[in-house]
Amino acid sequence: MAEVLDEAHVLHVAVPARNGPHVTPAVFDVDGGRLWFVTPRRSVKARVIARRRRVGGLVRLGERSVVIGGRARIVDPLTARGVFSPGRLLDLPFALAGYLGRNSRHALGTVLDHEAPTLALSRVLVSIDIRRLALLDGWAVVDTWGAWERSDLLLRGAPPASTTTDLGTVPPRLRDLLGPDAPVVLGWQTLSGPLALPARWRPGVEAGPESGELETSGAALVLAGAASGGPACVTAERSRYRLKSKQGVLLAGQGHARLAGDGPAARVAFDTHRTTWWSGEEQQTIAAPRP
Repeated sequence: MAEVLDEAHVLHVAVPARNGPHVTPAVFDVDGGRLWFVTPRRSVKARVIARRRRVGGLVRLGERSVVIGGRARIVDPLTARGVFSPGRLLDLPFALAGYLGRNSRHALGTVLDHEAPTLALSRVLVSIDIRRLALLDGWAVVDTWGAWERSDLLLRGAPPASTTTDLGTVPPRLRDLLGPDAPVVLGWQTLSGPLALPARWRPGVEAGPESGELETSGAALVLAGAASGGPACVTAERSRYRLKSKQGVLLAGQGHARLAGDGPAARVAFDTHRTTWWSGEEQQTIAAPRP
């Protein structure tokens, strides 16, 4: 687990937004037994964490993944919010130094691409106290730490047919993010909080390439005590070091998960209610047409 957390570059953070889990990427650091990342002050992550502290996370390194559950806190040096919490005041200088050292190229790229002189004032630091971890190799859970629900609530068999996922509102340059077997992140709501899981997108055949389902870790869903259906999201993204290079698509809607045979995999049908895409600092959210 430590090797994955030390060598991976991106943390996908799942927060419990109003209509279900919301998963987006962030560069991060590990220090003092906590995860640290920076987010815009007015981002969905920052607004939700200010009200609801339970979060999920996912860190990937090749075929291995670490699934994370914890409680997040906003640390804002501008307003002193969270700065003087127990253990935070001493950790903050080391956390900032570690974050900038690990993500120096990302930080420089953001400064170069952000024209506003108040960039530092528009960001807040977030710390996540880790409460539980699970190490995945492919879809199999190979090790765990902390308290998990461990309740098998999933149905078996094939998931129901999904409605068409309309990608016509997504710019053509981003549609390949949901190509065959594209690596994506599945956000799922559980009793212990939001969950972020590794997944792969499987485009539909009969209903056309703009529909489809996902394959993910059924073993991790069982570990977290997830139900077979509920609010969910699918996030696909790519980025390099420059802010202009960051691109992604987030599909929010309803998920229907089924265990696939006796193995650790699960199939998930997904009905899209809302599509959000971003490219650099450009972003748009469009509601999906409903039958």
